[in-house]
This record gives sequence, C-alpha cells and structure tokens, in this order.
Amino acid sequence: MWVLLLAVCLQAPVSAQVGRYYINTPVDTHMVSGIFTGVRSNTQADTAIGASELVSRNQTLTVSYAYITSLSGRTGGFGFAIPGVSMLSYDDSSGEVLLDESGTGDVALTFDYNLFGAPALSREAFVRHTPGDYSGLHFSLNVPTGDYDPDREVNIGTNRWALKTTLNYSVTGNGGVSWWDFYPSVRLFGDNDDFAGSTTLSQKPLWGLEVHYSRNVTPSAWISGGMVGSLGGQIRVDKEIREESKRSLRLALGGGFATWPRGAAILTYGHDLIDQGGAARVDSFMLQLLHKF
Repeated sequence: MWVLLLAVCLQAPVSAQVGRYYINTPVDTHMVSGIFTGVRSNTQADTAIGASELVSRNQTLTVSYAYITSLSGRTGGFGFAIPGVSMLSYDDSSGEVLLDESGTGDVALTFDYNLFGAPALSREAFVRHTPGDYSGLHFSLNVPTGDYDPDREVNIGTNRWALKTTLNYSVTGNGGVSWWDFYPSVRLFGDNDDFAGSTTLSQKPLWGLEVHYSRNVTPSAWISGGMVGSLGGQIRVDKEIREESKRSLRLALGGGFATWPRGAAILTYGHDLIDQGGAARVDSFMLQLLHKF
C-alpha cells in the first residue's frame, strides 16, 4: 500500500481531522484529488467566521494538485486547491434566508517541508523504506479569490488573506502499522476592510491542537480516531467585539483504503463535543479521492 503526503487546507473545516494526514510519499510524484465536504454549522463557508444566530449548510467540491519533490534531501511539496461551494445560510431565530447560492471559494496555496524522519526517496527506495517517527512543517495560504458581496454579512469568499501553519509530529513503534499523530497549529488572519457595508472585520489568531491514533486493519486499509481542539479567534467589527474567543473540542473519526491502482480514498467525520464562547458548532463529513502519477 502506498502512503500519501496530504496537505490541502480547505475552507471548511480548516484542519486535518484524521490521522496519517502528512505521511511521506516518494519524490517526483504528482497528486490530484477531488474532495467532497458536507458541513452543518453556525459559520460562513470559512468555519473560522462564526455567528451564534447563524445556521449554514454547505457542500464543497474541491479540486487539488500537489507535487512532491526533494528539498535539501528532505521530502517537500507544493500545491493548490480550488473549492466550489453550494451554501444555504439562514437566521436561526427568524428563519430569514441570508444566502442561498453556489460559487467559487478562496483558493488555497500549500507548502510542506519535512524536518526529520522522511528522507527524499525514489519510488524504488521508498518501497524498501521502513517508516519511523517524523516531523514536518505545513503552510496553507488562503487567497481572497472567492465570490464576495460586500453588502452581505454571509459570503462564500472571505475577502481577506489567511495563513495556517501546522507542525506535525508522528510516532510509530511498529514500522507504520499504527501511528500517534500530533498536529499543533496557528491560523493568522488579515482584515476584511469591506465587510457588510464598508466596515472592517478583524480576527485574532486561532490556535489548534489535534491528536489522532490510527492503525492498519488490512494491508491496504486503516482507521483513525482522535480529538481536535481550538482556542482563540475573537472577531471584531470596527473594533467592537462581534464574537468572543472560541473554545471547542471535536471528535474526529476517519479511515483510508486503496481503491484503483495508484488511487486511494479517505473518509472523515467530525462532531463538536464542546463549544464555548464564540466557538463554531460544526458537524462535517469528508470524502477524498486521490490519484498519484
């Protein structure tokens, strides 16, 4: 079974939510994927922007590409993701529909670099390599390219830049049969200076920590369970607090299996167990189909 370097950071939700998300793969590999995400939340298409009175249902189909190469003898990669979003949002108290349309979300640009434990290997050498503990840095930059109407409070695009940095530390004691994955992260936001009628939306950094355990169930399939925590991300509009800092804890379940030759599928499900302050309330399902060449 071949393993994957997965580093596409999507609009919703912006977290790995499954173990083995940053596993190594051979150099000189091109990877394409189609990702379907279904989300019910109290947020916009970007789940970092929440509102307590909002209910949203959105389906996202994302096309992504990544190229894995050698950077100073370590595995690295560059990529991008283009999401198409269908979104329905309404006011929970009045039932007023705030948005019901489809469009293009913000493009994400990604960069990944292994710090230790994942040397750059050819496909032939990769087959003979025994996986061990490893760590890497992963960056995802959201570019404000999505559909946006400044006269609306709810939008598919965000009209702001956002950068998420994730450190993965992954541990195996049995050559890759099982893994413990730890993903601390921070997401930084630029201002949206044209929010809902020429006001300015700003947001403080959003901190995250994911812990996942995964184990092979067959030579070509594995399952994963974990927790996703987040803290921070207070939202202000013209310096007035709109949503308090978030404190949330989410259950994350998932798994992956081989499909066609050089193909694989990953399924994930996330459900919020604790949401306090201005925390987003999110239930999500994701199906990701991948092919490498």
